[in-house]
Amino acid sequence: MASTEPTPDPRADALQALDTARRRREKAEREEEAAVVRAREAGASWARIGAVYGLTKQGAQQRFKRPAEPAPTTPSAGDRDDS
Repeated sequence: MASTEPTPDPRADALQALDTARRRREKAEREEEAAVVRAREAGASWARIGAVYGLTKQGAQQRFKRPAEPAPTTPSAGDRDDS
């Protein structure tokens, strides 16, 4: 008698495992970013945060510091389109 169970698809299984790993990594990155924010709010220096990762102060800042909002720009007189 033949089995009615579907044949395992190793490709689908591997892709599912890859997707699961991606979602876990993204969650871990969000948790890590939140922990850095909490540490900074609690007074931890960038040097201390860097030490946790084996980085310098500058390395920690480059890895975790959010980019500053760009300053608003206003067109100069030469940039205006008065046509």
